[in-house]
Amino acid sequence: MKRIMKAKIIIENNQLIMKNKNSKLTSFKLIQKKYANWLKNKDLSINTIDNYVQAVNRFGNKLLTTTNLRNYVKKNLKKYAPSTLISKIRALTKYTQYQKANIKWEKITRLLPRYQQRLFPTIDKNEVELLKRARYEESNWIYERNNLIIDFLTYTGVRVSELVNIKHSDYQNQQIKIHGKGNKVRFVCIPPFLVKYLNNSDNYLFTNAKGQPLTRIFIAKIIQTRTKQAKINKVVSPHTFRRSFATRLNNKKAKLATIQKLLGHASLDTTMTYIHNDFNTLYADYSKLWQ
Repeated sequence: MKRIMKAKIIIENNQLIMKNKNSKLTSFKLIQKKYANWLKNKDLSINTIDNYVQAVNRFGNKLLTTTNLRNYVKKNLKKYAPSTLISKIRALTKYTQYQKANIKWEKITRLLPRYQQRLFPTIDKNEVELLKRARYEESNWIYERNNLIIDFLTYTGVRVSELVNIKHSDYQNQQIKIHGKGNKVRFVCIPPFLVKYLNNSDNYLFTNAKGQPLTRIFIAKIIQTRTKQAKINKVVSPHTFRRSFATRLNNKKAKLATIQKLLGHASLDTTMTYIHNDFNTLYADYSKLWQ
């Protein structure tokens, strides 16, 4: 009888523990949901909000204290690249603002590794042409649509998240209205040979066969497949076109302020990092050692 009673007590205790765990988990998910809504009111982009919420999810349902944040950094120093870890901590600073937590950031930032920003690949005009000729699509319409995507990325420098939201009606006077990060609106120029693909309708410019707008992930897969088909031995993403756009304009002596406006950067420093970390340019200078 005593054994039965003891077993019942153990079961009830386990059930109570599970109930508390589930309650805490539900509470944490509710906090994340409210945090995401708070971020939306800050006019941040969808990508930024996703990254910030994911950072909180990885940090977990721990108390926001200086000690816990320091332990989080120490635990992940070897797990993540320096730039990745710094991005995660930057995301968590926003969460501490939301929670109104009093954090001694100087005790955390001193743990973060120093690093030199990595060099990024760019693509030149010849590689763009290789991408356009590297056909894998059976349908002529899809093949031409994908080539138009490449042209728009090449000659406008827009973010892929901006590209998927372009509508025909956004065009006016050789410019396209772009809805950028934080609901900021800017106008980018387009060359005359791309104007013919635009009309006055309210339809999205890039759609699937059903007329639905493409997603940024879908476009990334198009670029990835074309790169492999073209046998280009480098990682090319939609963002590669944006950095290449900035670098080519800089190489042609365009004003930095012009490049900044076209890219929609709030800071000129951001534009500078796009340009001065171009691997091809740096390597060309470096190779003068033996040429």
